[in-house]
Amino acid sequence: MFCTSCGKQNANTFGFCNYCGKPLTPPPGGGPFASAAPAPSVAPLQTMAAPKKRNPMVIVVIAIIVAAAVGGIVFLAMNVDRESPEQRISRLMREAAGLQPVKKAFFSRDRQFDDAFREQFSNLFRVNREMQAQVKQIDESELAKVGTPESFADPSYAAEGLKQLHKSLDIDQQMEQKVGEIANNLRHAIETTDWSASQRAEALAGFERGLAPAMEKRNRLVDAERHYVDSADDLYAYAGEHHSDFVMNNGHISIADPVVLEGFNSKIRQYNAYRGGLLRAKDDFTRFQTDLLKKMNVGGKDVGLQ
Repeated sequence: MFCTSCGKQNANTFGFCNYCGKPLTPPPGGGPFASAAPAPSVAPLQTMAAPKKRNPMVIVVIAIIVAAAVGGIVFLAMNVDRESPEQRISRLMREAAGLQPVKKAFFSRDRQFDDAFREQFSNLFRVNREMQAQVKQIDESELAKVGTPESFADPSYAAEGLKQLHKSLDIDQQMEQKVGEIANNLRHAIETTDWSASQRAEALAGFERGLAPAMEKRNRLVDAERHYVDSADDLYAYAGEHHSDFVMNNGHISIADPVVLEGFNSKIRQYNAYRGGLLRAKDDFTRFQTDLLKKMNVGGKDVGLQ
């Protein structure tokens, strides 16, 4: 909808303009009102944790470990079986997932490497399944209340939904620790191979090169989620402090005090900005993850993501 005051286009069809703060629709009786984005889009974590959807933080672990693993053996080029690094890691993943029989490498040093990486992939898939089980415990019906007009008029209405947001963030932060543990285990596997010192050094350098861009994407996503949750807390803290000024009016919030109204709209704009940043970071990583798994010829269900 285009704002009649500043001419900017808004995704919302009600509430206040995200640019100038003026009403987008005439409030009943001429009184001012404001609200967040429409309920279906104002709670992005509902989409992230929805049934048949993949939690992006769980997917990130696959992307990080696979990218690092490929980087760790790029220097080997083709092995005796003429596998590329991507083909070798894909085979080890598929073997770890039980999708194909385990193939023993000819050289003992390669068997040592394969066995260690296969074990860590199995550990990774287990962690994914555990995280997915936790994600399914998130109450989406409560998440759906976050960002609704009713939740601002009654501070207790979205209290449980905010707890669910924090629960999701906690799950993601637990995954951060798991990522670090698995990455360290893979480093150790490279460091203890029977390769020469120069080969181990080159493999470790490649591992870190593969790890860095995947970790950068993960960190950006986690930071975006943290900012979003913090902005939700800030928004509801403000609404709680001024809830006596908030009155429901035909599905909207009516605020007579212009100072409170401006403060609330400022919090809403910040909330929506962080929400948008989270969705962009999620989409960026989802593309990265999808391309990587496709390249590895491994499906999400095979590695504990569904």
